[in-house]
Amino acid sequence: MTYKVAMSAAVLAIVAATFVAVGPVQAGTCQQAKAMGLAKNMATATAYAQADLKQTAKSLKGKVTQASTNCVPFPSGYRCKINAVVCPK
Repeated sequence: MTYKVAMSAAVLAIVAATFVAVGPVQAGTCQQAKAMGLAKNMATATAYAQADLKQTAKSLKGKVTQASTNCVPFPSGYRCKINAVVCPK
């Protein structure tokens, strides 16, 4: 039982040291955003994902600076995921 407590304390110390080294996140920095679209064809799935990303960027009050799209076949059609970076306007 003592070994588990010592390991937990060691892990917490490492996590705390990491946060101290990194510091707090500055206001107004870029953020990762994800969006997804599901449809019968790839073009529609991509359009749905882009609309989702646009709404996400709007809620974060920023604009998309980088984005990558990945579409894969799904049992009911295609699923497109967009990974993007949203930065303040």
